[in-house]
Amino acid sequence: MRRFVGAIAAVTLIGGLFAAPASARIARGGAPDGETTASYIVPTRHGKIYLEVVHPTKGGDIVKAPAILTYSPYDAALASRNADAADFVPKGYARATADLVGTGNSGGCYDYGGKRERESGYDLVEWIAKQKWSTGKIAMYGGSYEGTTATAAAVERPPHLTTIVPVAAISRWYGYAYSGGIRYTYNNEWIGHEGASAVDDEGFDTPLAFDFGLAIPPPIDAHNADWAGRVQSTITPCDEVAHTEHGYDDTPDYDKFWLERDYVKDAGKVMIPVLVAGNWGDWNVKQEESWNLYKALDNSKKRVLYMGSRWDDHGGPVHGTAAKNKYEATVLKWFDHYLMGKDNGIDNLPSVISQTANLDGRGKWSAGAPKTRNLTLYAQYEPPTRPGQYAWKLNPYKPRPPIAIPGQSSEPPSSAFPITNANLETHGLHHGQANHEWFWFESPILTKDLHVFGQPKLQIYSSVGREWVTLTPTIGDMDHARMIMRNGIHVANTDKNMVVGTTRGFLDSRYRNGLSKQKPVEPGKPFEATVEMKPIDYVFKAGHFIGLNIQSEIVEWMLPKPYAGCEQLPDVSDPTKVRQKESCATLFIHTEEARTRLILPVIDAPKNPTSLFCFKPSGCHIHE
Repeated sequence: MRRFVGAIAAVTLIGGLFAAPASARIARGGAPDGETTASYIVPTRHGKIYLEVVHPTKGGDIVKAPAILTYSPYDAALASRNADAADFVPKGYARATADLVGTGNSGGCYDYGGKRERESGYDLVEWIAKQKWSTGKIAMYGGSYEGTTATAAAVERPPHLTTIVPVAAISRWYGYAYSGGIRYTYNNEWIGHEGASAVDDEGFDTPLAFDFGLAIPPPIDAHNADWAGRVQSTITPCDEVAHTEHGYDDTPDYDKFWLERDYVKDAGKVMIPVLVAGNWGDWNVKQEESWNLYKALDNSKKRVLYMGSRWDDHGGPVHGTAAKNKYEATVLKWFDHYLMGKDNGIDNLPSVISQTANLDGRGKWSAGAPKTRNLTLYAQYEPPTRPGQYAWKLNPYKPRPPIAIPGQSSEPPSSAFPITNANLETHGLHHGQANHEWFWFESPILTKDLHVFGQPKLQIYSSVGREWVTLTPTIGDMDHARMIMRNGIHVANTDKNMVVGTTRGFLDSRYRNGLSKQKPVEPGKPFEATVEMKPIDYVFKAGHFIGLNIQSEIVEWMLPKPYAGCEQLPDVSDPTKVRQKESCATLFIHTEEARTRLILPVIDAPKNPTSLFCFKPSGCHIHE
């Protein structure tokens, strides 16, 4: 998990222990004219937590204030506690940062999102609320892990937690490490619009980097209370082995370990206002973490989803000066309203604020939860009617019975591909129609823009000669004007952004009926599986078409899962060659019964979906 901050600043430690310095007086009110920083040691159920607070002052006295709290594993290592205090303290807030249990100057055992983090967050909020310098109103705020701890505390429902603003934050720790039973590794997003900042966006280094990095250095504040005790508690062996076993498991059942770290299942308990922020292009924490949390906050007094575009990576929706200023102003107004009671209209904020995207880059911002209708595209074979026409289609209607032609077979050719454990998503999108280690389907050309908002789903009906297989499909945005064709076949692209999937999904077939229990498939017998693609706000522009690549083992994105007994074997017909057993290394996609289909949530989708596409060989009018 990559931590992002607006600034890095050293903080001078002054003040006392457990409370404000004994000599400090509490001002009765008024606009602050200064600040002072104090450190505290806070007792919790799981260890003593180091807390640092930048207090507003007036005439040298501390001003009683609401607190904006960040509970962080990063700030001790970065020397950046309360680096943004200047944004809040002059406005009358106490800016507070605590070192996460088991990290920095805090005692206790690091817990990888577990019970200790949830409950110590609760205790921390309630301790702050009881201090003389606190108004009793506490917000939790932060990005990445620092936003995750806000959600973790909120599901425990501390009485004085008034609101939270989790930014690019985890809501289910399983979803940070795995998708559908497949372990994330790295990515290919850096090739396209997201650029170099996305290179490390997958987070394969965790939990190792947490347990054996952030949680290793002992507290260094020897002048503060119980320093030796906190040191002892952090160097005592904790749960590092359990974290590693669960974080890098080849068959990660959704067991008690992950349930303890699932905040989405408990989000219905959260009554306070929540502003969930992130980007649709976040492949570190994953955009679905923000999406799933927002949807689960059914009982929140006010919930808002604020998302930057598909082409913005891990962080907040702050690309561009105007967008950054508007978002940061919204966050401040949010705190002003819920912590200080200012009537500033923030309670009328739309429930969804989102920036769309298309193949060319970021698009427009929209406000309000859009209404969508599902558009179903059926994978099917459609006999070519002209030279160079690709036959495997995604059509908005079910496969039609083949037309019998005397002397010719009416059966479609096989839609199968070899599983090599070495496929690249980039390779498949580079020349999809070639069907190497994948199978490609494509829609007709769009006659008007198609705006997808939400989570697409792919239902696959397939068979394989073994007990499980990984499914890693990709949706591509394709433009004939940017495709290089030879003899009617797509061989390359002129735009590098076309080799980066619009969205993708992951599923180990053993988890097709749920993550808690594995169920093998019967070798050779067709089975159904639904792959949930990652949510997007994206426009496929008129004149483009939608590509679907069904594949297995995209190695830029996942830890490969070789199938025992399906290794390469000598070819009996030619000992100088090798081959893979076709019985276990070939995946067959079945399309005849309309059971392989892509379901897209589309804004303003017409009741007649065929009107979105061009079916005329001579071409159609494109509504730009």
